Amino acid sequence: MLFNRHIFCAALVFVGFLCLNAEHSKNKISFEVVAYNVQNLFDTDGISLYDDYKPDFYGETELSNKLKVICEVLRKIGGSTGPDVVLLQEVEVDRTPERHPSATARLISSLEKEGLGPYHYRLGYDPDDPQEKWPAVHCLTLSKFPITESRLHPIRMARPILETTIEVNGTSFTIFNNHWKSGASSPEMEKHRLQNATTLRKRIDELVARNPNADFLVGGDLNSHYNQSTVHADQMKKTGINDVLLSMGKEHQPGTKGGKLYNLWHELIPPERGSDAWRGNWGTLMHILTPPSLFDQKGISYDDDSFRIAKFAGLNCVEGSGIPMEWSNELDGFGASDHFPLVARFSKGGFFKGEQDRSFNQVERNLRKVDFSKALREAKKWEPTSLDPANYGRIYVFSGVISKSKPITLTAEGHRLGLYSFDPETRKVLFDLKSGESLAGHGRLSRYRGQWQFIVEDSTWLKQF
Repeated sequence: MLFNRHIFCAALVFVGFLCLNAEHSKNKISFEVVAYNVQNLFDTDGISLYDDYKPDFYGETELSNKLKVICEVLRKIGGSTGPDVVLLQEVEVDRTPERHPSATARLISSLEKEGLGPYHYRLGYDPDDPQEKWPAVHCLTLSKFPITESRLHPIRMARPILETTIEVNGTSFTIFNNHWKSGASSPEMEKHRLQNATTLRKRIDELVARNPNADFLVGGDLNSHYNQSTVHADQMKKTGINDVLLSMGKEHQPGTKGGKLYNLWHELIPPERGSDAWRGNWGTLMHILTPPSLFDQKGISYDDDSFRIAKFAGLNCVEGSGIPMEWSNELDGFGASDHFPLVARFSKGGFFKGEQDRSFNQVERNLRKVDFSKALREAKKWEPTSLDPANYGRIYVFSGVISKSKPITLTAEGHRLGLYSFDPETRKVLFDLKSGESLAGHGRLSRYRGQWQFIVEDSTWLKQF
């Protein structure tokens, strides 16, 4: 009898838990935040600080295709009207404001035409500043919610941090949109990122000192890996993201205090972490970081287990290898971006543990190699018909004859293709080949300076006759 009474009590508790969660789900206002480096969205005024975006290489066709893919990615993420809040990086600063529509204006126009939004937005630079102070590209924050406040935090010799406060049904939510100095492996560039982190840390501390329950998040391209202080320990005694900004891998518990920020990369197991791929290694340069206030029972809260990488095969992700389908201005413009967007969901209401309660605090000690094994197994024989932008990044089996040694060029079925490797030993093997030698192997289809080429990851991909 006592046993049955225990079962009955447990059942009541379980039913109460379900009812509580059902009531919470019914009443909460839920929204998605996206961090997305679009890889250089430029206008077509012909005035660019980057040579690749001058009239000889970039025009209306390329811009139209670029805008089309950005809109399609956002629609895939957020449905017919797109995500609620979007933190964009690498949007060109307008250099001809009186004469030509800016990249921002063209994007907003495209979003409206595609039925995405409508969005309020803020720029990541001050148009009233002297032009010499403008960065080449800036951050752009889009929000379906009203924007109540916005400010810039200047960084010496780097892009400003864009702070934007939105109002989610009467509750303030502050978002820091970042694009830190590039060169993740460079100790010299880390000095600039330390400035980014110090400026941001100071501002966060001000917010929390004024209101310990202030709801905010940090997002964008920090050009630092989630494990920056570990993978570059030999070169960097102090890192911006880990040692100053205090990014860490332990999920906040309700009631937690302090300045540390939970990095949502830890919602995924280590083999799934990666927003970008560089020279055969996965990187985690994109970030969404969360304070303890998003794990309490007040204001805005993180929806546990909602963090994800937005990758869509054939649109922004290379089929087979799963790496980003980076943008190229060649052949009228194709691809998407060299970064995957990151997505997380938040709600107005208390924090509730997810059913899976995913949180993995393991930290990889080295950058993880891209696993090409599946793509290699499924690789098809290269044919001239394979030379199509839709196949960019795919791995093929090739064979041919070296027809030129400088630059190293392979002739296959009457077509000339370049050969290259980012691996020094493999590159030496390629560069030592002589005209007339036969070569076969696997290669990742790419383009360089107007020519198709194969990227060979390492020497195991090659077979000499």
